[in-house]
Amino acid sequence: MTIMFDKLILLAACTLLMLQHTPQTGLYQVSGFLAAVIFSFGCSCCNPGAQPYRKISFFSRLILTGLYLFLFVCALANPIFGIFLPLLFYETGSSFSKTARFILYPALCLLAVFSFRNQPPRYLMLTFLLFSIALILCYKTKRLLQLEQDFRLLRDTSTEYHLLLQQKNKDLIERQDYEIHAAALRERNRIAREIHDNVGHMLSRSILQAGALLAINQQENLKEPLHALKDTLSHAMDDIRNSVHDLHDDSIDLRQTVSDMLSSFSGYQVHLNYDISGFVPAPVKYCFIAIIKESLSNIAKHSNATNVSVTLQSHPSLYRLTVADNGTDIHQSPSGIGISNMQERVNNLNGHFSVSTDKGFVVFASIPRTQNLQQEP
Repeated sequence: MTIMFDKLILLAACTLLMLQHTPQTGLYQVSGFLAAVIFSFGCSCCNPGAQPYRKISFFSRLILTGLYLFLFVCALANPIFGIFLPLLFYETGSSFSKTARFILYPALCLLAVFSFRNQPPRYLMLTFLLFSIALILCYKTKRLLQLEQDFRLLRDTSTEYHLLLQQKNKDLIERQDYEIHAAALRERNRIAREIHDNVGHMLSRSILQAGALLAINQQENLKEPLHALKDTLSHAMDDIRNSVHDLHDDSIDLRQTVSDMLSSFSGYQVHLNYDISGFVPAPVKYCFIAIIKESLSNIAKHSNATNVSVTLQSHPSLYRLTVADNGTDIHQSPSGIGISNMQERVNNLNGHFSVSTDKGFVVFASIPRTQNLQQEP
């Protein structure tokens, strides 16, 4: 828009100079004005962004060269056309490099001198004045376009850095949440071990002591209290054992467990895609771990694969597991014991299980996120 405004200013100034030169409207005046309009419009269409001449397409360069030569030749033939040479001067400053301008600017000045050789000197001086105005407008517009380009670049870079910072913050928060979750699992595991090693052993010793007292007791009035004591200690032992098992099940870190299994699976290119956030029920953990173990065992024993991919994902309604390799041998039929065991584990959780041999061997399992599995203890 700025370039068109500059050209309109120069076209209006050249038209006023033409009217001062020849107030009577004739064929040459109309032809000169139309030639100037066609020249400006054609240059704007071929190079709307005032790009360097060497960067535009070959077809556009060909048309622009034709337009330049057209106005150049017309200015040689008649001073009416020479009045519009500031438009060519402006195009030269917009499209050509500094080296080319050092050659073209003097050539255009000599062309103006030759075109107005038989005219009063004031027309040549006014044409040179318009050359100066064209040069000022050209450099002003180029500077403005460069500033706009720098501003857009700065804006885009700032937006990119802002999005990158948001992603980094998101990753940091997710990593922090994962570390907190992992620390909580480790603490649960520690508590389970403490209860098992200390409280469990003390209760076991107390149960043995109560049994020993019952064996050596000779007083009838103490038999019932000792039996009640032993039963109470046994119930306490069962409750602690169940609590320890629950704590141990909840303390299993599915991501870390799968990563450890894959890191020890040597000789293959292994890729893990883990996209599960939040709580994963213990039955789902054990099911997925067992399927991955069985799948890796089948790959190691029967497949000629070189790449193994394990994907765990959570969706609003289900958990999904995929274990795939690029082997060409079908390393276990769908009726094998390992496949049957995996199928049974998934069926027990009301899930869906399938295998595919189209592109390698692919094990797929999905387990619905039912209410009884979603509740975190």
